[in-house]
Amino acid sequence: MVIIGEKINVTNPLIFESVSSRNLSAVVSFAMLQVEAGADILDVNFGPDISRGEEFMQKAVKVIQQYVDIPLCINGTPEVIEAGLIVHRGRAIINGVTGDRKRMEKLLFLAKKYNAQIVGMTIPEKGYAENVEEKCSIAVEIIEQAKAYGLNPSSIFLDPLITSFGLRSDALTTTLKSVRMFKELFLGVKTLIGLSNISQGIKKENRALINSTALGILIGAGLDAAIMNPLDKLAIATAKTAKLLCRNGIYCDAYLCG
Repeated sequence: MVIIGEKINVTNPLIFESVSSRNLSAVVSFAMLQVEAGADILDVNFGPDISRGEEFMQKAVKVIQQYVDIPLCINGTPEVIEAGLIVHRGRAIINGVTGDRKRMEKLLFLAKKYNAQIVGMTIPEKGYAENVEEKCSIAVEIIEQAKAYGLNPSSIFLDPLITSFGLRSDALTTTLKSVRMFKELFLGVKTLIGLSNISQGIKKENRALINSTALGILIGAGLDAAIMNPLDKLAIATAKTAKLLCRNGIYCDAYLCG
């Protein structure tokens, strides 16, 4: 399973301060910490309201890739995303394409232009997709449009948008059904979730256990990637163990026996 580090996000107070002061020291620090902890990719999201966002994103991408040699998953307005793509080394991921046709077309054009992968978020143009059928309908639209722009299905991560268990008791079961349905219907397409969303608003002492439990269940359903906190040792251990148990790994003596 692919681990995408979530910590370079404006919702992180230290990153918010970094954005406000135009100082990249915290960005670099979280980049290095997450890679050391096991992140395969880093999500970079400075929010939609950042002043001179294109300039800051471009500077951030350059500096991050001076210190860590892994791809970045770039989030923001189409203009901010393109600024990052221009200087990105290797193949980036665009986060994220939604059911909003205008945004979809802009980001798919960028994906084609810069040979980037995409995160397809099952958000309709207006409102919210309440059930698996609605999420699948949006997924079909994103995939068909991506194909029209020449993107291969293997370049697409579909995100069913997991919600907080504190808000909806069916948050995990709906996501579980969505992941299974995506894997069954869309050959070659990968699945992804923003893991921390499931425990949003829940007591801090319970969040790690909820996150790791949900992650293990979803990996069993075929989940390919998660935007998550790599500094959470329980979640990382769960990801490794669930992958081993669900993928029938044959070279696992060192893990099992020490």
